[in-house]
Formats: sequence, C-alpha cells, structure tokens
Amino acid sequence: MTSKPLVSFTKRGLPGLLLIALGLMLGLSLGRHSSWSVEVKPIVYPLALLLAVGGCNMIGSYIQQRPFRTMRTALLASTVLVVSLWLGSLTH
Repeated sequence: MTSKPLVSFTKRGLPGLLLIALGLMLGLSLGRHSSWSVEVKPIVYPLALLLAVGGCNMIGSYIQQRPFRTMRTALLASTVLVVSLWLGSLTH
C-alpha cells in the first residue's frame, strides 16, 4: 500500500533544484574578475545566497515530505546562515 506524497516533486523538488542552480550561477558569476558593477555586487550576492539556500530548503521539504510550517528550526537556521554569510561578505 503506497500513500500519496504530501509534497509533490513538481511543487517543491524541481523548483528547489532550479533555485539552487540559479543561485550557484549568480554566485559563481560574481567572481573577483567579473564585469558586474560595484553597485550591483552587494545586491546580487545576498540574492544568490537566498536562492541557493531557499532551494535547499525546498529540496529538504520534498525529501522529508514535510510542509514548511513544521520546519521552523531548519528555516530559522537557514536564515541565520544567509545573514551571517552576507555580513561576512561585507567585511571584504
């Protein structure tokens, strides 16, 4: 007897993978020798982090078959991770 999954792959799995890929592409395109303007880099780096970590949370939600409302600790930890990495990037 198989039960229907609570969280479908098309709602959380695939968008999660796409967000991770987009975040990685943005993050890697911001290398030291990139042609991005100085004004844009501080905005795009946190966006890349947010996309990649948000995608990881979506994948985790799909794999564990848990809705986001039951993942408060994981979401809070991801928020702290993104904020600390962003603040660390401001010191460079």
